Amino acid sequence: MVNGEKLPIEKKNKSFIEESKESIAYLQRKEEFLSRIFENEQMLIVVWTLDGRVVWFNKYAQAVIGIAVEEQTERIDASLIIPREMISHINEKLDNTEDRSIHYKCENPIVLKDGKEIYIMWHNSIICDDEGNQYIVSTGIDITDLKNAERRLEETNRNLLALNEKLMAQQEELSAMNEKLIAREEKLRQNLIEIQRQQEELKRSEERYRLVVEGASDGLWDWDLITDTAYISERWKDIIGLDKEVVNNYRETWTKFIHPRDVKTVINNLRNHLEKKTPFYLCEYRIKTKDGRYIWVLSRGKALWNEEGRAIRMAGSHTDITERKQMESKLKHMAFYDPLTDLPRREVFMDRLKIAMANAKRNGKKLAVFFLDLDNFKTINDSLGHHIGDRLLKKIAKKLKACLRESDTVSRVGGDEFVILLPDIIDIEDTNKVANRILELFNQPIKFNNHELYVTISIGIAIYPDHGKNEKAIVKNADIAMYRAKRDGKNGFQYFDSITRKEVEVANTIRRDLRVALENGQFFLCYQPLVDIKTGKVASMEALLRWQHPKKGLISPIHFIPIAEETRQIISIGEWMLRTACRQMKEWLNMGYSGFSVSVNVSVHQLQQPDFAKVVLDILNEIDLEPRFLELEITETVLIEAMDTVARNLYRLKEVGVKIIIDDFGTENSSFKYIQKFMVDGLKIDRSFVSNIKVEVNKAIVDAIIFLGHRMKLGVTAEGVETKEQLDYLVESGCDKVQGYYFSKPLPPDEAIRMVQKECNYFIFSPHTQKCCQEVDRAKDIGDRDKNRRKG
Repeated sequence: MVNGEKLPIEKKNKSFIEESKESIAYLQRKEEFLSRIFENEQMLIVVWTLDGRVVWFNKYAQAVIGIAVEEQTERIDASLIIPREMISHINEKLDNTEDRSIHYKCENPIVLKDGKEIYIMWHNSIICDDEGNQYIVSTGIDITDLKNAERRLEETNRNLLALNEKLMAQQEELSAMNEKLIAREEKLRQNLIEIQRQQEELKRSEERYRLVVEGASDGLWDWDLITDTAYISERWKDIIGLDKEVVNNYRETWTKFIHPRDVKTVINNLRNHLEKKTPFYLCEYRIKTKDGRYIWVLSRGKALWNEEGRAIRMAGSHTDITERKQMESKLKHMAFYDPLTDLPRREVFMDRLKIAMANAKRNGKKLAVFFLDLDNFKTINDSLGHHIGDRLLKKIAKKLKACLRESDTVSRVGGDEFVILLPDIIDIEDTNKVANRILELFNQPIKFNNHELYVTISIGIAIYPDHGKNEKAIVKNADIAMYRAKRDGKNGFQYFDSITRKEVEVANTIRRDLRVALENGQFFLCYQPLVDIKTGKVASMEALLRWQHPKKGLISPIHFIPIAEETRQIISIGEWMLRTACRQMKEWLNMGYSGFSVSVNVSVHQLQQPDFAKVVLDILNEIDLEPRFLELEITETVLIEAMDTVARNLYRLKEVGVKIIIDDFGTENSSFKYIQKFMVDGLKIDRSFVSNIKVEVNKAIVDAIIFLGHRMKLGVTAEGVETKEQLDYLVESGCDKVQGYYFSKPLPPDEAIRMVQKECNYFIFSPHTQKCCQEVDRAKDIGDRDKNRRKG
């Protein structure tokens, strides 16, 4: 009593106890994790059973009560920690009430082993596990200071009653003391509030922890390094196939699950962390699951050391990274291997070449690099579709791998380009054998469903150290040699030499300058007449492309047309040719000349454009030229390998009256059904047959083509006519039109139109046809004079 008023401590304690009914939810299976959370709190926490057996207590309880760590928990009687009268009180309460929160204040002191007396205020809660077993969770707060304060207060009250007479004299002193007591009481109240806040926070932390453990996909583990026991979370226990969550002999047990190749890495990483060489334990390795397969895990952890620097505990997690590892492996393979053929990429090849060159240099040996390019692959790819092209590349890669040694390397370095490394070459003859073996692989056609593709390969060969001192030079020179093989007729192989290098440099210059030739107006057209044998008149003018280079002068189409095809610039150049030739034809018609048409060569790349027919028709409409005045010359290959796009373009142009002529007929694998299907208007005999017309075989071919054309009601033109002997034979064979230097070279428009003028008409004579001619050579003389005049 102070000033006759009762202190409100008991009421406040009661309020505190009631508000703390839901304070601690005990989780037996996670006792070690919870103990880490509670072990540093300034309160005693004891979990015990109704039969008086202690299940668990925190370190603070251990420190206060003085129980040895070595004692096993289940052998400790609850009465060693908790007053017997409280145990009896709780048992009585359980029999008489359903209340699960029991408050009990122990007024009698507890004598510790060191003789010290303390007073504990206990709060008790009853919890049940999944099997229905009941446990008492007792939370004790040391109120010794409070009891001492109360005792002092009571003593002060007795003194006040005894010394009532002196009370007035000591009023000021007692008032000061009262203020101190009130302040102490407020402090105690604040302490109680703080304890309550901590318990609430502890409860929230416990709930968060439970959610994390149950919801996390990672496996959690806690390893006691002193006892070599560990806790493994439920999910990962099931994955690995352990019987229980607590694992004894953890180091040995866990090692059995690790892939044998990864054990050393795991041990080294673990040792480095326990020796404080790394701030965290981090390791990726494979473990065996209960179904016998291996999965990749990322194991992370952190150790706890004692004051002596010894690691005593370690906790962490396992994360399943199998999918990530598989993706990394896939990406690594994709980075170094071609996804279509599964051959090494250029980077891998260059690394292997560098190593092989170092070995060759050290051992005094040679090595060879083959650069392979498929002949006419772009035509196959563009005409039959990329899916056929891809299948073809796969088969070729398989064929190449099959004919090489284990030590050799074949790599795909471009669309249809391959390189081969042959290390340890003793004799150049070895490379000849390999090259011939590769060429023999493609003697037979490659079959795809309804397609039979005859594929040939051009091979360039460079030898180390003869043709280069580093890997880039060797590959480049093999590429240059391949260019020579293509130029020499394809389907063969060539070794590198300096002459070929110069030719490649010229080709590269042309490739570079060709990009700006069209926009800079460097192209122009010449026209070569096609003469009708029956009438001797010009039946058509073939437009031929020429390139006037500002520095190199006139460049032959032989040199730049293949490059324009390769780079697909032929599409824009071809459109310019069409427009220019049609405009010239319109100009001749306006001048009063008629009875002939203009002929323009069309690339397969142009025909593969979906809007090609529309482009041609737009040009005709733009210039106001009738379609019958235009002939398009296409190669035989276009028809044989025709795609739907090409077919649609040709049909649409045929419908409006544009004539379709097959150029260089007889030089490809002819397919007559396509000639019939597309209803072409004429055939052109290739100049190679005309130039050697004295040869009986060529005569037979020319006769056969003329006979075939006439039976199919097609006009037949022979190009490359340069002698009267050739002309006579063609007249005798019944050829319809002729073209060549015998009549005229390709001429500028103003000179070409003179060939159409009346005085320049040809009257071709043959003894067999009794036709007369009027000085056939006159046209050639006129062409020569015009040429000299242009030079002047």
